[in-house]
Amino acid sequence: MKTRTKTKLRRAAFVIAFLLPAFAFLAVFLYYPIEETFRLSVMKSSGLGKDVFVGLRNYAKLVQDDDFKAGLWHVLTWAFWSIVIQIPLAFTIAFSLTFYKNKLTGPLRAIYYLANVLPSAITAMIGMLVFSPGYGIINRLAEAFHLTWVTEIDFFGNPSIAFWTVFAVATWAYTGFPIIYLMARMEQIPTEIRDAAELEGVSGWKYARFIVLPMVAYPIRILAVLCTVGSLKLFDLPYLLTKGGPGNATTTLGIILYQQGFINWQYGIAAAIGVVIFVLSLGFTVLQFSASAGKDSYEG
Repeated sequence: MKTRTKTKLRRAAFVIAFLLPAFAFLAVFLYYPIEETFRLSVMKSSGLGKDVFVGLRNYAKLVQDDDFKAGLWHVLTWAFWSIVIQIPLAFTIAFSLTFYKNKLTGPLRAIYYLANVLPSAITAMIGMLVFSPGYGIINRLAEAFHLTWVTEIDFFGNPSIAFWTVFAVATWAYTGFPIIYLMARMEQIPTEIRDAAELEGVSGWKYARFIVLPMVAYPIRILAVLCTVGSLKLFDLPYLLTKGGPGNATTTLGIILYQQGFINWQYGIAAAIGVVIFVLSLGFTVLQFSASAGKDSYEG
């Protein structure tokens, strides 16, 4: 009996010894930063001198700030259109490459994923090369076909279309991962299901709609969560392409957080924005998974 107890204690000590580094890593690099962000969000802090407790005053300032309201609207709009446009586009391309598989499937898979592995700076440079007035590819093509009205469009300088120009660049850059992810899930569908569907006369896009789509419903929900959270944290492409301009036409919560924390040295307000991003991300994630709880899904 004592030997068995000692064995259990040794096993528990062995497990704890291997888990402690992971818990320590999470505590230092995840839990402490979250706690510190919440603490700073109710402080007036510039990084110099003593922090002063101000309660919810930082949040009140955000509610009254036009740039913050514009940034919040932009990330919510971005999240909505990412789900509405990027996920259906990824599903269409993934199904085409999977269902109509040929020698080009492998190279096309690599090409579609290429944009996803490029650094954001390179992606922004390509976006500028395509949309910039004067030397942009669209501008040069418009000149070649004598489409003068297109040459007059300032894609990044016009507040009415700057947001959608950045979104177009992001759609090209960010759709690669959903395509590869959905292709991997579709390739796990047993071939017997496709054969049975074809015997019943269900093929092509009918097969995609009535067979494949329900079977990849769970992966699509995961992609919807990733699109939503990624949109709320959006920073790099809008900042590199327009720095949030013109005016606040393409500003995001991430850009405002950067400006307040690293330019204006208003760490309290920056932390409050971080808390808003965290709470919204957590809320949308819980909401999306709760809405789908209990539904049958194909797990592969």
